[in-house]
Amino acid sequence: MAEGKPVTIYGHVATIRRKGKIAFILLRTFEGEEQVTIKKGLVPEELWSLVEELGREYFIKVQGRLVESKIARLGREIIPESIEVVSPSPPPPIDLYGKVEAEWPTRLKYRYLDIRRPKVKAIFKVRSTLMKAAREFLYKEGFVELNFPIIIATATEGGAELFPVQYFDRQAFLAQSGQLYKQSAVAAFGKVFSIAPSFRAEKSRTRKHLTEFWQIDVEAALVEPKDLMDLQFRLVNYIVEKIIEENEKELELLGVKLEPWQSYQVITYEEALEILRRKGFNIEWGEDFGADEERALVKEFEEPFFIPEFPKDITAFYYMVNRSNPKMAHRIDFMGPGEYGVEWSSGGLREHDPERLTQRIMEAGMRPESFSWYLDMFKYGFPPHGGFGMGVERLLQTLLKLEKIHEAALYPRTPDILEP
Repeated sequence: MAEGKPVTIYGHVATIRRKGKIAFILLRTFEGEEQVTIKKGLVPEELWSLVEELGREYFIKVQGRLVESKIARLGREIIPESIEVVSPSPPPPIDLYGKVEAEWPTRLKYRYLDIRRPKVKAIFKVRSTLMKAAREFLYKEGFVELNFPIIIATATEGGAELFPVQYFDRQAFLAQSGQLYKQSAVAAFGKVFSIAPSFRAEKSRTRKHLTEFWQIDVEAALVEPKDLMDLQFRLVNYIVEKIIEENEKELELLGVKLEPWQSYQVITYEEALEILRRKGFNIEWGEDFGADEERALVKEFEEPFFIPEFPKDITAFYYMVNRSNPKMAHRIDFMGPGEYGVEWSSGGLREHDPERLTQRIMEAGMRPESFSWYLDMFKYGFPPHGGFGMGVERLLQTLLKLEKIHEAALYPRTPDILEP
């Protein structure tokens, strides 16, 4: 770095430390931190007086010279020639440097300040890399990115977990996923994906549930279960590699060490039941895994794993039923391992026979008439296909070892949280 390089920087005053005739301002910029060093007698008196008036979170403009320093923590410092207060600030109601950690409800109340904290900011810089890496990987794999409707007329997943909206003189819903629409696009493009929000009116209050969340939705023609498992594993490892490459500072700040996984495991639904029974859970064949069961299960693994089939009755209507074992459907769950592991994605092979689909819709207690356009499209030479929806917040939660999924969302939405 050149000695005495002229600079103009903007940032928030993080701390001001005075020591005799020297004052040190730690300035939090959009990119990181800079130290501003002011020596009384070497700067105009009005500049020294201004420094006396500054407070934390003042947004200021500093013009001066950037010099190398062996004693400065950052290895450099800015000797100012002028300081301008762009926007003053009262004392912030929460400590933005974590010396006095606020409780989550207080952090949430002042979330617009909380996201200025270096560690919180680091989470979302990693999230940005995650989203970019997912797109890069899927583009390289030949997928076409599309955008699907968020306001829809019919439930995607079935059930009552829907957010109704008034659509002129009709009732509509916020999409639970883009599932039906991404399937429709497979016949035209072969490989498609979308990164978009999904909405589930689940009243679950767990460390892994949000009512508004983002998914990497992927669908491809002519795939087998192993194709989908390999694709997801490679996608996650590509994301991990990019985070390691681009977010070294953020990972260090968060105290997280990441490494790509060398392999994944595959276990059957029955093997998962056995593990849970050994751990004291009273779970019967045909039941799905709740939050407690899932948490106990993932702790048994040190690498990601798949469960490639589930009982038909606990799968959505669009999953293909196993032709040789009609009690099972080709639903594939991808699970993150360890203490911070959660279900990363759910997917599998889709049913493309309209008669079988009609029967599945009726078995789920829904009316085929509500899915007329969806059922009709399978009459026109539709290819076999499959896909998955991978939760952005859930993947980030595992990779960054976050205690709850709320920390992976900028402004989380749950049954209890609607603002800010």
